[in-house]
Amino acid sequence: MIDPELLADLQADLRRLANIMKLPEWQRDLINNVPDHLVKAIAADFRSYNPHPAQDPSARVSVQGAGVVKTGGVGPQHRPIDPSATGGWQEAPKVDQWQPPGLKHMDRMMDQQDAIDRAARIRELAEAAAVQRALKQSVGPKEQEPKAPKDRGDKK
Repeated sequence: MIDPELLADLQADLRRLANIMKLPEWQRDLINNVPDHLVKAIAADFRSYNPHPAQDPSARVSVQGAGVVKTGGVGPQHRPIDPSATGGWQEAPKVDQWQPPGLKHMDRMMDQQDAIDRAARIRELAEAAAVQRALKQSVGPKEQEPKAPKDRGDKK
């Protein structure tokens, strides 16, 4: 007579093998090569991972690079408006008068480069005109070269 515990183990192994045969080859390789206890340890380790441990709700949070809130009479935003004072409010420039910062410097640099480009172009045109005049003076009347006689051989 077969021991019922052994029979249950054999049946479980048989079911396990039947299920394994339904799996793709790569999954069967994993099942055969990685022990169950290792997979359970990896899963338990993953479940115990807590990237953000619990903190006291009253803990202060400060964002790196964020501005600091000032209260009271601290800072230029709280000074009284006094036209004779050097600090205080400034009138915002009108939209139709607004220019990006540095625009006048960029305009000066572009004007300078335009002048350089114009001078270079004038030099190029002057050199080309001088070359054309020199060629025109040196060539003079052209002599016509004699024409080669045509081959009047037998046509095949």
